[in-house]
Amino acid sequence: MEKYHIGQEILKEVKAKYPSVAAFARELCKSNSATYEIFGKTSLDTDLLLKVSQLLDRDFFREFSEKCLNGEVAVVDKQTAENSISLLLPEDKLHTLLPSQTMDVVEEYLLMPRKKPLVVFYCGVRSRNLPHFVCKKGEEIYGKGMVRRISLNPIELMRFELGVMSLAKMPQKVVVIRCTMARDYNTHVLIAEILAQESGKHVVLLCLDPIHIPTLPNGRVVLKSLALSTFNSWNQRAHIFIADDIEKRFAYLIELFHAIKGKGYMDRIYDSIEDNENWADTLKDLLEEAKQNLTTFEDIVLEGSNDKGNRQVEYHQVSTIQPTVNDLNRPEGISHIRTHLRYRMIKETGEILEYEPMSFDKVKVMNNTEDM
Repeated sequence: MEKYHIGQEILKEVKAKYPSVAAFARELCKSNSATYEIFGKTSLDTDLLLKVSQLLDRDFFREFSEKCLNGEVAVVDKQTAENSISLLLPEDKLHTLLPSQTMDVVEEYLLMPRKKPLVVFYCGVRSRNLPHFVCKKGEEIYGKGMVRRISLNPIELMRFELGVMSLAKMPQKVVVIRCTMARDYNTHVLIAEILAQESGKHVVLLCLDPIHIPTLPNGRVVLKSLALSTFNSWNQRAHIFIADDIEKRFAYLIELFHAIKGKGYMDRIYDSIEDNENWADTLKDLLEEAKQNLTTFEDIVLEGSNDKGNRQVEYHQVSTIQPTVNDLNRPEGISHIRTHLRYRMIKETGEILEYEPMSFDKVKVMNNTEDM
């Protein structure tokens, strides 16, 4: 059971009832930074909690008391607060997040003291406004002029490294470093780590990643992504994630690569349920996992009807990716790879009755037949 975190419960209520955190801060008669600190706390002073409850019209006293008595209140120690982003960015793997999720993670990173830098990978023109939004969020929390923005090219690395100690003494609370044109980001992350440790500032490293899937002369397909190699080297010493765009380019290319290699998400699902007597429960769990972990995941209802027992049955189609024409025409091919799955489910109970994994070619044929 997830522990009750009173600061995060207050944040949810603020986002639901106020146009911005700044508006709530004005009503609370506190600065933006002091208000953001509330969201990171697992307990609050009674006078402050009373005022928050009145402004939000929600009895946090009663909730907190009940959760305390039942042992359900979260306790976040100083070390955990400084070294992990537990609520929005689990550390088990490299996560790919959509734009709204990206700013939620940036916001949480800026809420509390950190010792690790935050490394955010993004791609090309579609995400050109990301540095602006990160800086804006930093100033919203810490105030105007409290964010230092730096653009950094590889040829400037040595000069930048020599200036780290001077930068650490500057009054700004947040340093946002935008990096471009690099072949790898190991040195960039190392410098960001040193700056974060020496200064106690929030250091956000924004790294351009021209992710692509080339075919080598020997015919082997590879995934070229600086985010993946950086995460493998630095995941214990930095918070790292991929900021995807609204077109889900990163998530699509990563899933496409796995599909071309024959180990796409749908293949992994099929391998887990084939010859499994508990396939229905396993399939339900795997589909839920795919929904949580894969931003390209789609589950649509094709039709609904009643069966002989007068139960309402839905016919679903799940897809992990929708290949583009160029990807379908690649020499390696993807048309034969499993990218879709159809299943029938009793709506009232969620019980899955049957399933059928399908390749993209088969889905196209079926969809054309159904449209006739």
